[in-house]
Amino acid sequence: MRPEADSGEPAGHGAAERLAEEAATWFVRMRSPAVDAHAEQHFRRWLGASELHRREYGNFEKLWGALDSVARPRRKRRTGGALAIVAALALGMIYHTQTVDRPESSKIGEVRHLVLDDGSQVELDAASELRVEYTPWRRRIELLHGQALFKVAPGWRPFEVQAAGGSLRDIGTTFNVLQDEGKVSVAVAEGAVEIRLADGRKRRLEGGEQATYQAGEIAASRVVNPLNVGVWQQERWIFEDASLGEVVRQINRQHARPLSLGGAGLENYRVSGVFDRTDRAGLLKALTVLLPLRVEEKAETTQLRRR
Repeated sequence: MRPEADSGEPAGHGAAERLAEEAATWFVRMRSPAVDAHAEQHFRRWLGASELHRREYGNFEKLWGALDSVARPRRKRRTGGALAIVAALALGMIYHTQTVDRPESSKIGEVRHLVLDDGSQVELDAASELRVEYTPWRRRIELLHGQALFKVAPGWRPFEVQAAGGSLRDIGTTFNVLQDEGKVSVAVAEGAVEIRLADGRKRRLEGGEQATYQAGEIAASRVVNPLNVGVWQQERWIFEDASLGEVVRQINRQHARPLSLGGAGLENYRVSGVFDRTDRAGLLKALTVLLPLRVEEKAETTQLRRR
């Protein structure tokens, strides 16, 4: 790998790993006493090419600070060459022992409790899928679909959840994320979360706040009861002006017999209320009371149709 080469924006997992490698190489090289003006010029150009470059390099600075405070004896001085060698060895060793890249998923009707390598906990809702990507310099979760409640363990490494083109940066918190057909709802029980979209738009949510984002737009945040964040773990659904389509998809994650909508425009009917998510029949009955719908049972599915 040649650190002199300018790098563009990472486009995926492989590109992110290459960026981390570049940042690590620059980190070690710039601490060498033999570094010259030519190398410094290339380094400044690389650092200024992208906010991602600056962020990744900052992660290595934090990593070295953490290593140095734990492993270095009470010596006031250390040669640059020794520092670079120790940094390279430490980073390489930690990378191989602490890198995690694995998928996690749940079946219809199954809720899974996950304890991650750093002690963070994830409650993975039914029919949901995520990918855990831990490296020595970051903790990243990609929520591919479904819902999860995160209780983040403290640590100097950033904790980030990616979902539908947005990034949720944890600031020491417990928060719930639901991804439904490209729409992501984020609710914070305690602490704070920063929502950041690809174009740089961002919004900070404090405990007791919720917001959604979709197609490059972040909706205005609103106040929620922190006790209701992740209330699905108590076998309840709380819908507040949810679309009927979203309600149906929630039901289908929880119950094996599929439910579908039999008619154009039904998707956008609105639903509000508190429901027992274990009682499929009772929920369908409630929907027919709240909305002009009827239930029609077919061989392999249940349909909601207009009355």
